[in-house]
Parts: sequence; C-alpha cells; structure tokens
Amino acid sequence: MAEFNRDDVQGDLFSRGFPKFNEVYYFFHIRAGKEKEFSQKVKMLVSGEEKHISSINKVLEDWKKVDAAAAKNHATDDPAKKEWVPTSNALIAFSKPGLDRIQTGLTLAGRPSLDLKYLNLSDPTFDMGMGNDGPDNLNDPPVDDWDPLFKTTTIHGLLKVAGSDSKIINDKLEHLKRILGHPQVITDIEGNSPPSLTKSKLEGNTRPGKQHGHEHFGFRDGLSQPLLKGINSDEALKADPYMQTDLNVIIVSSKPPGVQDGVEAFPTRRPHWMVNGSFLAFRKLEQDVPRWIELVNRFKEVGCKSPAHLGAKIMGRWPSGAPVAKFPDEDVPPNTPFNNDFRYKGVSKYNCPFGAHIRKVNPRTDAGSVTMARMIRNGIPYGTDFDPANPPTDPHDTRGLLFAAYQSCLENGFQFVQRSWSNSETFPVSKTGYDAISGQAKDRGLLNITLHNEQDGDLVPGLGQFRESCTMKGGEYFFVPSISALKNTLGCD
Repeated sequence: MAEFNRDDVQGDLFSRGFPKFNEVYYFFHIRAGKEKEFSQKVKMLVSGEEKHISSINKVLEDWKKVDAAAAKNHATDDPAKKEWVPTSNALIAFSKPGLDRIQTGLTLAGRPSLDLKYLNLSDPTFDMGMGNDGPDNLNDPPVDDWDPLFKTTTIHGLLKVAGSDSKIINDKLEHLKRILGHPQVITDIEGNSPPSLTKSKLEGNTRPGKQHGHEHFGFRDGLSQPLLKGINSDEALKADPYMQTDLNVIIVSSKPPGVQDGVEAFPTRRPHWMVNGSFLAFRKLEQDVPRWIELVNRFKEVGCKSPAHLGAKIMGRWPSGAPVAKFPDEDVPPNTPFNNDFRYKGVSKYNCPFGAHIRKVNPRTDAGSVTMARMIRNGIPYGTDFDPANPPTDPHDTRGLLFAAYQSCLENGFQFVQRSWSNSETFPVSKTGYDAISGQAKDRGLLNITLHNEQDGDLVPGLGQFRESCTMKGGEYFFVPSISALKNTLGCD
C-alpha cells in the first residue's frame, strides 16, 4: 500500500484511536443552496497552520504524552504529583447523501466529479445507507422505532470529537461548527437521542473508577483490535501476533483485499480520491443492564459457578478481559496482565461455547473470510452507571455503547459480521445459537445460545429462549476521507 501516509489518514483509524475520557458525536445537515460554501469551509478545516482534523501522527504524539504521564502517575500515590494531559482530537465523515450534497457544490464550483455513480457497485452497503440496509439485511428494528435523531432530518455528516474532559471537547466542537458555518451553512438534526436532551448530538464517557475501560455489562472493551504495521508499536504487534492485519483491510487502498464469498461488491471501482479513507459503521446500542443481570442470574440452570461464570461464557471473556479459552475457571486477579494471544483449536465447548460473543465475531482462524472481516472498534459507553440498589424511574435514563467500527469495506467487515455471524444460529456450526451480546433475531424475536456440559454435550434446554439485552436505536454508514481528499477533492476555494 504505497499510498499510505500517517499524516494523511484521520487519527481514529487505528487500535488505540483518540485518547479520551469523553467523546461527542455531532450529526449535521448541509443546507440546500449552501453546498459550494460548505466545500469551502471543509477546506478551511485542514488548511493553514492549525489542522483542526487530527492525523494519525498527531494522535500518536498525543499518546506519547498521555503514556508518559500515566507512567509517572503510576509511580506516585501523591495526588498533587499526578499529571493530567489535556487532549482533544477531531474526525469528520460523510454519509452517502452528504457526499451527494458536496458533489452539488463542487459542480457549481466547476470542480471534477467525485464519480459517486460507481458507489452502488464498489460499496453498495454504504450507498444504500443503514436505514435501508439495517432493517432489510441485519434484523435491525424498523426505522420508525429508532431514536428521533436518526429518523428526522437527513444526516449528511458527522463530527467526532474526543479528549480529556467534556468541556475541552465541547469547546472544540463549537469551534469546528463555527468554521463549517453553523447555522447558516450546516444545521442541527431536528431530533435527539435519550438520555441526551440536546438535538443533533450524542455524548459518551468512560465509566468511573475500576470500571474505566469497561462497557455497561461490566466487561473490559476494545481488546483484540487489528494491529497495523507502521502504526502500532512493535511491542503491541508481538503481544498478539494473530491480530496483525494488512493496512488495506482497514484503510482504503488502490489494491483492496478480496470480498467475502457471495458478496456483490467491487472495491476496485472506487474513485481514487477515496484512498487513505475508511468506512465507519456507527450504531447506538442501548444496553438493558437489568435484563442482563436477570439472564446471568440463571447460572445454576446451566451448571455454572456464579453469574460471573455464565456471563464469561456468553461473552467469551471475564470482566477483566481475560479470555475463557485460556482462563476457563476464574478471572485473573485485579490489575494482572494476561496473554491475549490465543486460538480456539482444542478449546472445549464447555469452557468457551461456539456462540460466545468474541468467538462469534472473531473466530481466530486464518481463513480469508475471518481476516478480511476485521474492524477497528473505537466507540465509547454512554449514560450513567446502573445501580441495582437504586434503579432509575425515568424511562429515558438509559445507557449503552456508541459503537464505531472502521473498515475498508463494509461488505467484508461490519455488515458481514453482523449478518452472517452474530445473527446466525448456525455459525460456526449448527445449533450454535445467536451471539447473545450483539446478535439480532428477525422481527425482534427471541435469542438462544447453546451451552455445554463438562463432556461437551449440549445442555437441553439450557437457557432456552430469551430477550435481547442490546437494542439498536439508530445509526448510519459514513465515509472518513483522507486529509488530502478533504483539502483537494471535497474542499474547494
């Protein structure tokens, strides 16, 4: 991939992503008649001395500062001596209708065509949008059931801003909105998404204290990320060699990988300006923590030792992130490093069922269908922590995950994994059941997962059928252009 340039690729497109405690997603609409002005504003984002959109190199420099401060903080118990590194980074991305609007402006400016007519061949999933793809192909709820943010005004673009605290990122967001001409050139989406009361925006934050880095069911998140040579450190590449991944699986190249069997997508038809970009699948996933607790409290029915043991089998990891394939009996002690380099060959179904979430979405084989399906996942939890002793009474007091996955081909990555693996009762073998974390049955039907006894025999009825604990509340597909494309192709004078 000779085109790859760390100064040209937006900075969230690798395993560590933006350093963050807080993150905001701002969805916007480009006003009709203001398309040319918008392209002029886009160019301003990446021109001049101050680059408002972060590159991978900028983010890597931020991580050096954050890691150095963390090392110093670990060596002292004196709060006065602990360092805090203020950071903020931003990404911009566009939906297919957003690119159509930009094309209108470029035509008015006498600029070359973006050749968007080929996207229905090269990237049909992106071309149709999540509102069409999700309910038809992924068992998503109908769009009428999505949060208002995702079903009112057409979403043309996304600003994703992450950093060290809420004030820093929201100040940066307001600055970016002014550069893009809000509200004269871009406008808010006329809808909100609970628990946020603010239209057009979603805000997430890492969970507090010992739950930092964990999602709302209590599991450490973001493990087993694709590792990219030329971006990730040699230490990271050695720690999990199986996850070493070709750049062109995540970042668009003029030499794309193949496509999954049976998929009618032709990435070679993409226009060249898309090189060094990536496709983003964004989904708001609401997590029903009481329902999850109710499910794992049935541990005795399936021969598990505790709710944590059953939860670990369903997830494939213990709360610490330690995989049950290597640590079948109990979690590792707090703050204990563990080796995440493993395969499933020889692992009993009793210890790690075929339907375990991480086994479903990353079977860890060398098959092309598996290695091509990898995604960078850089989302963040949203909402307050659930307190069983003081459950919320407000139905809008919800929590979950702002899921964000990057890949060079949606048909290879997110769409394939959701449709063919998570939602399939027969992957990887018959009677596997659904992915009980992110799987969806047709028409919001009940889920099931096959668990096993110590002789690897199927437990019947096991947990039987149960309701989903995660509900998709809305989302969209976006394209994350390279910085040079923002300046020279999508932007204009």
